[in-house]
Amino acid sequence: MSVEWELSGDLPDEDVIMIEVMPPWKMYFDGASHKEEAGGGVVFVTSVGEVLPYSFTLTQNCSNNVAEYQALILGLEIAVDAK
Repeated sequence: MSVEWELSGDLPDEDVIMIEVMPPWKMYFDGASHKEEAGGGVVFVTSVGEVLPYSFTLTQNCSNNVAEYQALILGLEIAVDAK
């Protein structure tokens, strides 16, 4: 059974949504903890190769896994704030 479709250039009388797709950025993150303190870092690489580094110190002692999760969360928050 073959179905034939007729193409039309007319748009319905409704709002049209246009989405602009931006080239992707990359985000790298890492966290570390030891007896005295914990911290981490996030590095963004823009679509044109610009490197944007961020680092932080955590105020509470935690495991390495928690420090890495905090680095991920902070990186995502920075990305959302930067839009």
